[in-house]
Amino acid sequence: MELQLENLTKQYASQIAVNNINATLTCGVYGLLGANGAGKTTLMRLICDIQSPTLGTVCYNGLNIQEAGERYRNILGYLPQDFGYYPGFTAYSFLMYMSAIKGLSKAFAKERSLELLDEVGLLQVKDKKIKTFSGGMKQRLGIAQAMLNDPKILILDEPTAGLDPKERVRFRNLISTFSQNKIVLLSTHIVSDVEYIAGQILIMKKGKFILEGKPNEIIQKIAGNVWECQVPNGEVSILKERHIISNLRPEGNMTVLRMIDENKPMETAKSVTPNLEDLYLYYFHEPG
Repeated sequence: MELQLENLTKQYASQIAVNNINATLTCGVYGLLGANGAGKTTLMRLICDIQSPTLGTVCYNGLNIQEAGERYRNILGYLPQDFGYYPGFTAYSFLMYMSAIKGLSKAFAKERSLELLDEVGLLQVKDKKIKTFSGGMKQRLGIAQAMLNDPKILILDEPTAGLDPKERVRFRNLISTFSQNKIVLLSTHIVSDVEYIAGQILIMKKGKFILEGKPNEIIQKIAGNVWECQVPNGEVSILKERHIISNLRPEGNMTVLRMIDENKPMETAKSVTPNLEDLYLYYFHEPG
């Protein structure tokens, strides 16, 4: 199973949101990382055939998805950043309604809806109206609706937004289990969520993939550039202006800093093993 992106480009007037992307996705979980405005959501909408490319194609097993039409949408699951729901529906009735839209049989829809409500921790509140749900509960319901048709391709745009740490662990475990023999593409600003479950990372900047690979491989790009040191509290603000600080931890009158710099920032700094969050900050740090 392959999803091929060939010279994929999307332009709005003078702005290029997706810039000549070429990639082939096979079974597994892909984490899509990038700052706001990098083009992640536009790319996902192109893959879901919600928007048409200015140039290039998206092909599933060699067939242009625009030509495949309904056949492609039948094997696709999608959770947009802000998914729509009917506040007066219960969680169960909403999934049954979405199942009907997806053309699922009533018998399968009943079984699948209850199964997914259980997996996302909403079974006990299945008969409560969505308008009474917290943001995290609504997000979990959105994840469930994206998986209703047991899709071969699952596209998730910021799926962990609004989830607390316990819910994020539940989500990661769910996706890890679900992703066998499927293509899963998810974007998130919570780097640790993809660091744990993604077999491949795609880092997107200004409409292009600037780095691709396994998490443990691509972080080697900044090996030797991550440091840890202890400094007096009064020096922290000055160092924050000069260096990328990925973490700081006060300890009495001193602060332990984790810094990203191509050169050793000070004599007392010790080189430490980089992680994916360090890599993200290296590429997307904004001064100040």
